[in-house]
Amino acid sequence: MMATKVKEGWKNFGLLKGIGIPAPTGKHVVGCVDLMHKLEGDSDGLLVRLFYPAHPTVREGDEYPYARLTPNRMYTKGLLEFVGARLPGMQSWLIHFLTDSRAPAFYGAPFYRDAEICGEATEEHEQARHSDSQEDQCFRQYPVIIFSHGLIGIRCSNSCICCDLASHGYVVAAVEHRDGSPSVTFKRVPKEGGVEGQLVDEWIKHHGPDGERDCNSNPKSNPTDQSFRHKQVKTRSFDVKQALKLLDLLNDGGTVHNMLDEDGFDFGMFKGCLDLDKAAVMGHSFGGSATVMALSEEPRLKCGVALDGWMFPLPDDLVAELSIKQPLLFINSYDWQWKENVQKMLELTQPTDEHGRIATTTIKLMCSYQSQESSMVHLSQRQLLTR
Repeated sequence: MMATKVKEGWKNFGLLKGIGIPAPTGKHVVGCVDLMHKLEGDSDGLLVRLFYPAHPTVREGDEYPYARLTPNRMYTKGLLEFVGARLPGMQSWLIHFLTDSRAPAFYGAPFYRDAEICGEATEEHEQARHSDSQEDQCFRQYPVIIFSHGLIGIRCSNSCICCDLASHGYVVAAVEHRDGSPSVTFKRVPKEGGVEGQLVDEWIKHHGPDGERDCNSNPKSNPTDQSFRHKQVKTRSFDVKQALKLLDLLNDGGTVHNMLDEDGFDFGMFKGCLDLDKAAVMGHSFGGSATVMALSEEPRLKCGVALDGWMFPLPDDLVAELSIKQPLLFINSYDWQWKENVQKMLELTQPTDEHGRIATTTIKLMCSYQSQESSMVHLSQRQLLTR
């Protein structure tokens, strides 16, 4: 994130909160909450962490704690197991330290229903503002972003980005995929011998094509598992579309059943406050290819951002056939990218309509594989959403 003046409420955030991540750069206090809700077509329930502008009166020391970057010790243990960490005498301390690391977001804080955010209020909202009969109406609508994490990631892995977006007036739904790619994840199942309706966590370890962990696979040169990865990216695209349906439900004020058994958060606060005409998808690494796939399948998504997108899960013949009409932004780092990966991105930066419009724009930051023909236009996320 670009350096900026740190909000007063975040001044002391950092290593004192565990590892800590940079403070958000926007003007809004950030809140977050976890939600697992069962939608049609999803037997296990979709698991997301929602990041959002919180009420400006929320401060450190209130009843809302800083959110954990790893919500459960099982996540920390799963990550250490994945990377093959062997730290005799230190593992218990390391698990405690990492599990207690915090994000600059207040967990469970009330959503801010009347923030001054991007875009103007609709005429209907302006009329409601002056109506005594609709005093609880949300007068501003927040654009929404669905975030897809990378390989071995979870819903909290990109909290730095999600918190910063929320501080600038976005509602972000960070999905935790159950395609086998997280270091560990879980679903809720009926407790054996328990009372009816009682659920417990069933943990699911990361697995690769052979059913084992694949931390040693090289993303640059491992063609044997492309079919497996393609199945995973299709699952991820389905999750993104399910997240959009979940945001529809929240915006409509529908009934939300949080399978995580967390009481006290009123999801009805989001009613009427989400601008689903400005819905974007964003992803890191594996989530980058999921972003591409979701854009090709869901026209309601207005644009996409891929951060160091891993294009391997998208076969060459599929890339050649993909029809993506929404703006698509690739942001790449020098050290991770390689020629074949970037070439697939460049194939998606060609005109796709009769007007010769560049439907996808690549910004290559520190990337050595550049094309003179590709567009080098700098567009912000907000500009993309309003195109």
